[in-house]
Amino acid sequence: MRVPESVKSWLKKATTSSGSNEKEAVVSTKDDVHYVPPGQWPATGPKPSKIGVLFYYMSLAFCIVGIMFMAKCSYARHDDRPHILALGSALVVVGFFFLGISNFIYNREQRRLVEYLQGKIAELMEENRGKGPRSLDS
Repeated sequence: MRVPESVKSWLKKATTSSGSNEKEAVVSTKDDVHYVPPGQWPATGPKPSKIGVLFYYMSLAFCIVGIMFMAKCSYARHDDRPHILALGSALVVVGFFFLGISNFIYNREQRRLVEYLQGKIAELMEENRGKGPRSLDS
């Protein structure tokens, strides 16, 4: 029995079937919203940035750490409580500041995406305006 050859042929079949699906998903010659595979963005349109997500996670981390610091006030010495409270409050304020930045970035991206899609709708309306009514199967 030839185990290595059968394993090699099985692996070759597995990699060729998954590779062909990737080629179909990546190959998109048309530069339109409707021909882009799911989960990808068109080459000409606006794309979401990673910086907004980064600011959101940083804001979450700062707020959690600040709240954990302020929770120490319940069992800390009386003399240390104002310092702990000030540090925790500062961390929460920085977290809210980063949350505001991430919200601004998210809103700007959404506005650009909506403007892009409205422009595409206007293009399609102009393109189809002179053609008259379309048939149901097109």
